[in-house]
Amino acid sequence: MKRCSIFLFCLLLGVGLQIVTVFAEEDPIHEKCINQQADPAPWCYQMEVEKIGDPDLCDNILNYWPTADGVHGQCLYQLALKNKDCSLCNRIKKADIRKMCILDVCKAKK
Repeated sequence: MKRCSIFLFCLLLGVGLQIVTVFAEEDPIHEKCINQQADPAPWCYQMEVEKIGDPDLCDNILNYWPTADGVHGQCLYQLALKNKDCSLCNRIKKADIRKMCILDVCKAKK
């Protein structure tokens, strides 16, 4: 039974790594930011997403860098400000950035 559990764990881990690798290879922003030296990769990614203006791409920050919730929040915050879109604030995981977004974007609309 123990061998079966270990085998299944290794199999799932291998499949997960393959999915992440394939996903990363198909993301030109990720490729650009991983290979540059000027800014840390998550911040580079955030700046590129801000230029593109697609808030769904902000979620990739957490896919690639799971501990970069502040960068993810800043990404959504900047796009919420730029587009005056209060709904983006609710997608921010980090509470202090979400609160700042609500104050700056949602309250400003009223």
